Amino acid sequence: MSQILDLSHLGTLEQVEEQHPDSGNFEDVEAGGYICKICNAVLVNEKDKKNIRLELDIAEGPHKDYFTKLEERAGFWGLVGYASFKEGQLGRFTKVCTAFGVSNPGYSFDPFRKGGADVDTLIGKQIGAVIGKEEYMSNKGEIREKNVVSNITEVSKIREGKFKIPKLKKYVSENDNSFMNIPKDADEETPFN
Repeated sequence: MSQILDLSHLGTLEQVEEQHPDSGNFEDVEAGGYICKICNAVLVNEKDKKNIRLELDIAEGPHKDYFTKLEERAGFWGLVGYASFKEGQLGRFTKVCTAFGVSNPGYSFDPFRKGGADVDTLIGKQIGAVIGKEEYMSNKGEIREKNVVSNITEVSKIREGKFKIPKLKKYVSENDNSFMNIPKDADEETPFN
């Protein structure tokens, strides 16, 4: 049976950051490819959500155990990846399942075989992860960056540098309708007249 860490009773990421202002001084990891260990794996099999939620931490190098230390210090898990098995994502999902096996010799994760696969067996295994950055709006109204898993792949691909670091995903306000913001003194005709 999985032990699920749920700190939602402590508030949101932004609330925890506000309660622990020194967390801003915690050196962040850069976008890039990392060898990670799976610290927790949760099966989400609901009507609209079908995925395995993976809590990852860095397994090697100068940032080893970064997210475990962050959770101990700030009260939240800072790196989560998802392996979606929605119908439109099954091709990608099979590649992730293969990556679990290739990255951990002697191990196989095959949920397509009769009887399925135990998601708990993923805990403690290694996997390659490409970490990107995404902007978000904090409760203080500041644009900040957070770590996001942009790709889950084989450990060997990370070691060989066979991955692409995604560009920073910029924050776009829900009220951003700059496409239609035409200056009142514009000389040109609007294209939709």
